[in-house]
Amino acid sequence: MSTSKGIERLLPPGIRTDRPLLCVEINPPRGCDVDAIVKRYENVRGIDFLNITDSALAKMKLSSLAFASIIKQRLGIETVVNVSCRDRNVIALQSDLLGAWALGVRSIVALTGDAVTVGDLPEAKGVFEVNSVGLLNLIATLNGGRDMAGNELKGYPTYTPGVVVNPNVKNPNAEIKRLLRKKEAGAVYALSQPVFDPEQACAFFEAASSVGIDLFVGLLPFKSVQSFEGISKVPGIKIPDSVVQKVRSVAPEKVGETSLDVAMQVAERVKPFVRGFHVVSGGSPLLALDLCQRLSDWIEHSLVKEVV
Repeated sequence: MSTSKGIERLLPPGIRTDRPLLCVEINPPRGCDVDAIVKRYENVRGIDFLNITDSALAKMKLSSLAFASIIKQRLGIETVVNVSCRDRNVIALQSDLLGAWALGVRSIVALTGDAVTVGDLPEAKGVFEVNSVGLLNLIATLNGGRDMAGNELKGYPTYTPGVVVNPNVKNPNAEIKRLLRKKEAGAVYALSQPVFDPEQACAFFEAASSVGIDLFVGLLPFKSVQSFEGISKVPGIKIPDSVVQKVRSVAPEKVGETSLDVAMQVAERVKPFVRGFHVVSGGSPLLALDLCQRLSDWIEHSLVKEVV
């Protein structure tokens, strides 16, 4: 397991760090009512970070930065917040990042962003003035006490920057080179797209561990064949034939349990090469919480075995 000093800096004092860390994705609501989502996570244990998405798949949701501040205040769990270059120019990016720091946000996941054409307003105009590396450079500039025009800031952030990585690409070597460029631009951790093939995941993360940043493998449970088929169509996700056959061979009421088993197999296989696990909620937030509890119990059990 990688133990490089990176995302650990966000953890409160006294938290045991000689273990895999657990990060869970949360999608903000399509509206202003956050109470139901907050309540869902009130009694969940073992979560180290909450990853707040930013209008994922170009579908409008409540501001990720505002939602992250609310979640952190009400749950007491550190947030790592996606910021997409799709929707903001460099003026808005700087303004939002300064505002988020003032509201208690401490980590940004720099994203280029999904194309607007995949969303529910395909006629909307994407900005894309910078990409994820450009956003990392922008964060580094703000962290250094100046804005992009060279003006000195009256109070400045010290964000912990993260990025995303996709183990499902056709050319893994090229993806690892992109990850290295992101590290050189300041990234200290990477959250991966969901993976479903334990051997493919192991090969990718073993190779990617050479980059030297904290890696979190993406795990995505699904509750039905319909949701499974929807996931298979999401850009950047690849599901092996063996998993497809397994899902289609079980009774409908067993699909959710099967998906949890697949996720745990991936987690167990890649554990030596990652800093932790990134549970993606997708359309099944309750099932994602079930996976969180399985992972948390497994991590605790592993630590007990090590002591014994």
